[in-house]
Amino acid sequence: MKIAVIGPGAVGCLLAVSFAGAGEDVHLVDYRPERVALLRERGIRLKTPGGVSRLIPVPCWLPGEVGPCGLAIMAVKAHQTAAAARSLPLLLAPGGLALSLQNGLGNLEEMARAVGPEPLLAGITFLGVTRQEEGQILYAGQGEVIIGPPSGSTVPASEIEAVVALFRRAGFKCRSATDIQTLIWDKLMINAGINPLTALLRVPNGALPELPEAWSLAVAAAAEVQAVAKAQDLAVSGDPEARLGRVCRATAQNRSSMLQDVMAGRPTEIESLNAQVAARGQALGVATPINDLLTRLIRALDASASLRVG
Repeated sequence: MKIAVIGPGAVGCLLAVSFAGAGEDVHLVDYRPERVALLRERGIRLKTPGGVSRLIPVPCWLPGEVGPCGLAIMAVKAHQTAAAARSLPLLLAPGGLALSLQNGLGNLEEMARAVGPEPLLAGITFLGVTRQEEGQILYAGQGEVIIGPPSGSTVPASEIEAVVALFRRAGFKCRSATDIQTLIWDKLMINAGINPLTALLRVPNGALPELPEAWSLAVAAAAEVQAVAKAQDLAVSGDPEARLGRVCRATAQNRSSMLQDVMAGRPTEIESLNAQVAARGQALGVATPINDLLTRLIRALDASASLRVG
């Protein structure tokens, strides 16, 4: 199967080198010609905390150069999805599938506008990978990849299992799930609690439970996500505080993806996380004051990047 991985960020680069290492026909897709040229020349460097460093060549192309693929994987940041989705008609072969492996909500809707909901798959990842510079990633730990059919998808179970097998051949722990919508909200509950507060305070995940005022806001934000999910008959279960606590302890030294974006001066994914919770809560009549507050604060943080002193 010919695979297009859209987006040379941390996850996109990891997928590309992993599929390439497994002998798959993989192509990394980017919209910036200068970065395409750089990655063609350099390749992708994969590093581990133990000091292992490997340089792996991966074909890198602009969207119109790749040709039809059986699977296109969307791995861009959420604010880039609308633009990247416009390349899907160019990339998908007849009967091809498009998989979103992104944080938050709204990505699938943007992809459906380009190719309809029928060929779509949704996935969530728990991969400890950080982009250190263009074409260089640090892979700190492997978590699970879960893939399933979102609402409106007509992808048969046999094709989903073929995609799962593809990921397993590339060395990922991967499984399918029919309740992928619930699992997306389940991960959203964790991200909405941890990401904005670690970004605002510039602290690793493990510091958050040690800061009572911030911790109470994180727990409240997660509880609001659970309430909005419940209003949609999605069974996001478990005590939000206990679940946040487990994740913070397990990833104590990690810098959340939103903190990484803030420190690098990149736009955050707040619009696909807390902003989506607030908007959907309002539509459903569920109060989400903490998610609304965190959305406003991160938007202000994004907007003030060029105005800061010191």
